[in-house]
Amino acid sequence: MSSIFEEKNMSATIIKLGVPAMLSQLATLIYNLADTYFVSLTKSAEQIAAVTLCVPVLLIIMSIACVFGMGGGSVTARQLGEGNKGYSAKCMNFCIYSIAAAGVLVLCFGLLALTPLAYVIGADGGNLAYTRDYLKWILAGAPFVMLANGFPHILRSIGMIKESTIGIVLGNAVNIVLDWIFIVLFHMGTAGAALATSIGFLCSTIYYCVCLVYEEKRGNELIALSPRQFRPAKKWFLM
Repeated sequence: MSSIFEEKNMSATIIKLGVPAMLSQLATLIYNLADTYFVSLTKSAEQIAAVTLCVPVLLIIMSIACVFGMGGGSVTARQLGEGNKGYSAKCMNFCIYSIAAAGVLVLCFGLLALTPLAYVIGADGGNLAYTRDYLKWILAGAPFVMLANGFPHILRSIGMIKESTIGIVLGNAVNIVLDWIFIVLFHMGTAGAALATSIGFLCSTIYYCVCLVYEEKRGNELIALSPRQFRPAKKWFLM
């Protein structure tokens, strides 16, 4: 299977890989800027403070996804470079299911410890309720937040550059539109901002899953989505 990694023009390949990677990093800032901007329209200092306090939690959730997304993507690309397409597909499979499992764990433990977590990140009596509202919906969407941030790295590692970029743009666009609807029209405040963010990541995740299923049905041997392929190889952790 021919891919971007077989191109002779090295500078063009670097740009094709680098621009989507840059967009992936900018996506985090855009999500937060959109939430902060629309929440600021409420003229409530407590709600603005709540969104700001919750940023580290969102970043931590995203960083967990990067353990498997960036790390697994690197291993997948190296396996592909060695011609081990079977191992590359299995590594991608392991990373996807690991991200999903980690997201479910974050969701469960986060919601169980919602109030203590709000206090840990600095919430007080004035903004505690708003902070809890934001955290509740971000944690509820944790599996999708993590998958949407892990998928682009994995897709780029197997040459699906365009798909990874479209998913990032789609999630941001949905988030901005829903921020306006939930906050400006429905007056949901921080809860609306967090819900919009989670739905944006959900849309990205659905798009990525559809792309992978489509590619697998086309016979792309770099993609293995069956749970039966979930079996890590020792060599992945020794590279």
